[in-house]
Amino acid sequence: MTTETYPKEVDKENKRMASAISGGIFLISLGVLLYTGWWWPGIMFAIGLSGGAELVFRGKTARGIGTLAFFCAIPIPIWIVQKAEIPWSLVGPLVLIGIGIIVLVIAGLVTLFVRMGRR
Repeated sequence: MTTETYPKEVDKENKRMASAISGGIFLISLGVLLYTGWWWPGIMFAIGLSGGAELVFRGKTARGIGTLAFFCAIPIPIWIVQKAEIPWSLVGPLVLIGIGIIVLVIAGLVTLFVRMGRR
């Protein structure tokens, strides 16, 4: 075995292992969702857990934690709103407006930094 092929084979094996672990976590999560009946927003946790675990096991820990945080950041506020019995007719528009403002601000900042870099 040459030294050039060894890292590639190890990388493929790590990817296979990460995919297997991710699949197992996702199936367990689906089983828990079936048992509890908490499909929404529980499915977001399942996706975040499996996707985050796969990235962590591939050595991309920061991205894995970010993925988990992103997918957990969606259902937690939804669960809080459901438990507090706040009307969706109030929350829905405010969430969409807030996300729109964030997207516009980020797009504006990216454009500003790109223009500053060209000078």
